[in-house]
Amino acid sequence: MQLSTSLVLLLLSVQNIYSQQQSTKQTSLGGKEKVHIDFVGTGNLQSSLAQGDEIQGSAGLGVIYERFRGDSLKYNNELLPIKGIKSFEMEAIINVASTVDTLSVNFENGQITNQRDFGSYVLNPFSSKQSLFINSNVYFNPDGDYWLNKIAKYLSGLNFRVTASNGVWSDPEIGNVNLGVIAYRFGIFHEFLPDDYIRTDEKKSKYSVFLGLNMGYRGIFGDVTSDANDEIRTSILGSDRTDFSGIELNFGFRLDNIRAEFQMPFLYGSDRKSISGLTDTQFLFTIRFVGGFSLKIDPDKKTENNDKANLESED
Repeated sequence: MQLSTSLVLLLLSVQNIYSQQQSTKQTSLGGKEKVHIDFVGTGNLQSSLAQGDEIQGSAGLGVIYERFRGDSLKYNNELLPIKGIKSFEMEAIINVASTVDTLSVNFENGQITNQRDFGSYVLNPFSSKQSLFINSNVYFNPDGDYWLNKIAKYLSGLNFRVTASNGVWSDPEIGNVNLGVIAYRFGIFHEFLPDDYIRTDEKKSKYSVFLGLNMGYRGIFGDVTSDANDEIRTSILGSDRTDFSGIELNFGFRLDNIRAEFQMPFLYGSDRKSISGLTDTQFLFTIRFVGGFSLKIDPDKKTENNDKANLESED
């Protein structure tokens, strides 16, 4: 509960900073605002939707949204570096399939031998079948004398990530049970590369070397959390807890369209019981392709069209 409250407060703080700047009379002069949208897809999703065929085991669609606000703005007729948020990026992937991943219990001499598989699934629930992945970065502007600009020299920005998926846990002695798992983190990060080096001339993210500190959470939901399924959940995990929270460190880099990351979560349930593959200190290694088919958007196009229409109406 404390973690969720802190998360809400941090999100409200970011929104308040952005809203304050939006309400100030300002004009972008130091570099035009840039917006980029890339699409990435996996599996034969389009034909499945169009022809009614069964969706394959791995079918998904992803979108990468980037917005660069500019280098400087005119505040009360004075050109100054942007205060606070300089750019925002979000990566979202949704995978869909007609079936979900199934994890089965293996027994040897009456003992579960693959308990770690279940703990690892809760730790990192992303699936190629039915899952959601959202990763968002907010970058502060390190140039200027505004208090947030000064902080940005050391605290480069904020990161928010959500991963969720559906699955089935199978116990040959008790039966099958459906569940959903959600993992999220929210925290700060430091970018080691200079601000002028991490983007292309079109202000699109390209290079990055970062280190982050986050609040992490893992939650188990769905049928498995009902009272009728307490036995199967407790026998598989070794605990009746359904939520786990703690601190999560991460380090990674981006080289053009490839992003690699190392995560180190320190998670516990309130009962402090250790669960193999989930609690104590765990290591996660991921590598993702973050490029695709680009859709170029010009934020000033609407304004230009409106100006043109006004001129024509005056004539």
